[in-house]
Amino acid sequence: MSFHKIKKKRLVLAMAGLPFIAFSASGNAETNTQTAADNAQSVSANVDKSLSRVKPVAEGTIEVTAAANDAPPQSGFAPTYADVGVYQGRDMLDVPNSVSVVSSEIIKAQQGQGLYDALRNVAGVVRQQQSGVAYDQLSIRGINLDNRGSYMFNGVLPFDNNLPVPMEDKERFEVLKSASALYYGFVSPGGVVNMVTKRAGSTPVRAVTFSTDDNGSSLAHVDLADRFGDEKNFGVRINAMSNNIHLPIEGDHGNKRFFSAALDWQVNDKLLLKYDYEKVKARITEQAAIATPTAVKGIVTMPNIPDPKKLLSMNGKATKSEAETHLLQAEYAFNYDWSGKVTLGQSRTKRDRWLWVFDSYNANTGNGTVYGADQPGQDYLNQNVRAEVKGNFSTGSVEHQLLVGGSQNRLYQPSFYTTMYSAAQNMYDPVTVTSLVRSPTGSKNTLRDRGFNEQTVRDGGLFLQDWITLNDQWQVTGAVRWGRYTSKQLNADSEKVKALTPAVSVVYKVTPDVSLYASYVEGLESAGTAPSSAANAGESLKAVVSKQKEIGVRTRLTDGLFATAAYFELTQPSASTGDDDIYSINGEARYRGGEFSLQGDLTANTSITTSLMLLDAEVTSSTNSALVGKAPENTPEKAANFFINHKLDLLPGVAVNAGASYVGKRPVNSLNQAYVSSYTVYNLGASYKTRLANTDATFRFTVNNVTDKRYWSAAGSGQLAVGMARTFVFSSSFEF
Repeated sequence: MSFHKIKKKRLVLAMAGLPFIAFSASGNAETNTQTAADNAQSVSANVDKSLSRVKPVAEGTIEVTAAANDAPPQSGFAPTYADVGVYQGRDMLDVPNSVSVVSSEIIKAQQGQGLYDALRNVAGVVRQQQSGVAYDQLSIRGINLDNRGSYMFNGVLPFDNNLPVPMEDKERFEVLKSASALYYGFVSPGGVVNMVTKRAGSTPVRAVTFSTDDNGSSLAHVDLADRFGDEKNFGVRINAMSNNIHLPIEGDHGNKRFFSAALDWQVNDKLLLKYDYEKVKARITEQAAIATPTAVKGIVTMPNIPDPKKLLSMNGKATKSEAETHLLQAEYAFNYDWSGKVTLGQSRTKRDRWLWVFDSYNANTGNGTVYGADQPGQDYLNQNVRAEVKGNFSTGSVEHQLLVGGSQNRLYQPSFYTTMYSAAQNMYDPVTVTSLVRSPTGSKNTLRDRGFNEQTVRDGGLFLQDWITLNDQWQVTGAVRWGRYTSKQLNADSEKVKALTPAVSVVYKVTPDVSLYASYVEGLESAGTAPSSAANAGESLKAVVSKQKEIGVRTRLTDGLFATAAYFELTQPSASTGDDDIYSINGEARYRGGEFSLQGDLTANTSITTSLMLLDAEVTSSTNSALVGKAPENTPEKAANFFINHKLDLLPGVAVNAGASYVGKRPVNSLNQAYVSSYTVYNLGASYKTRLANTDATFRFTVNNVTDKRYWSAAGSGQLAVGMARTFVFSSSFEF
């Protein structure tokens, strides 16, 4: 019996049971007694909502405020409102799609240091191609995200994810797991990752954090926030960090620096202005990926996993990257019911990259060649402008919330050139590489000198959504987007595509704390970008239309505990690398599965976040018949995460935590000729909160990969990546 016939029944039973769990819990739930000090930073972030409310403050006057509809304040582990796409400021119980939220409190408790560290708590998020040394490349529900278009800065501006993303200035991360083209236009159907920055709230912030690990890394972070003016109508939040990095890879050292500023000004009762700035610089030597072996008689024989503590690349040939982001937003209240917003932003990432791949090896002895691709002058520019109007009106007893808007995004990448070098190496007993030789014609087309041609992508569109509330129980949404996509690349044919795509959904409130939903979405979206291992690396694939159906149930078991379950099916044109090493669209794939998550406070002392994804993905049609029925590469059938934090009554101020991340086996190529094994990584931690000299102090200790597990962290695109070794992390934070 196929996967979906078995798993779908289980998921339907679980979804049907959630309302009854909610009814049982409502009579016995313990209220959340988390102190105001614990909540201060999370609640303070609520001053910023991308589509603010309008309220009367006196007769004849109105004021733009920063509420999230009627949702409870965002705090702790449990999500209460969404801040992504068309759902900005909406109670999670009213959202008819899968949206996952990871708060800064979760990230702090886990001492997360990168994007994957934050998003590993989200069902269906796994690494793609890279090990995470220089940046985190991700997939959701088996679909690769586009580094140039799938990551949003404060809900509106595409941010290029080709360098390490700072955690320290982020209030929360959100993952919208569905076709999201209605609001964002040309993006991957896998979903969108939204990064929400911290802002000044009503309580001033004066905090410093110091961190180190057993490898010798050191980090210093400063977080300052306050509001100014007679009416405190001007807010400033500054974050700055310096990090000297010593990876758990012998001799692999680097650094990361960032500075950010979030400013907001309540000009008058009607106008709110916001400006966000972030500058990031990083340098690190990338660990060499292991090339997937060539199949012999249709079978790929996998090598042993190399020691993750040994560097295969040449130390000193580092990837240097920097990004600068500007975002200006203006929100205006026309009256009590109608408001408008205009945003203008630019994000630019520059990178001089050394990409390393180990190939031409003997899987038994480990002898082979490490190839170094020198790629200076990479430059990725995103420019975005957006305008929208949102308002409420009634037709009889039916209430409407109308959203009308338009957006235009320009993505530009100039030409750059790859120059190849190589050196002898052994992946099981590595030597220190001290010199390289030119290797203009390597073992594969992807390991040869080659150029990357200038490209400009323009994506614009108009969208309309009517959110209809029929009564206290029923909500219906209808939406449509007209989109236009153009792509011009040097020495290649131009592409122009227009499409009209719909979206519909329905939400039924079983009780005020339990909702059922169903949705159908189409989108003119990105099929991704050719990976670095392809001969056409960096090339944006043609625009495609994806379709997704989803049903789900959400319940707020208590004010501090939130549960969701969903069943989804998404179809999209599929892409893979052919025998000519060209990555292109060559068929259609179907992704079907279920997800479950539980986040929040089990008791006053115990918080939890856990998730599970079951996935049945396969290529349903292809120009290559051998691919039909196969699972897309790097796609697991199962993925699960668990994290629990418990405060000890016997030791006031002390908390202990434990976590586990599981990823099932994944095919290494599109023909499923071999699989990387499933793995589970365990983490342990503890924290101690106290007061020293009238200063709030928090000390944290974390062990990542407790068992020092060796595992393949990513596969696909002709490469294998090795997971990181065990690391001990210690930090101390002080709030003045």
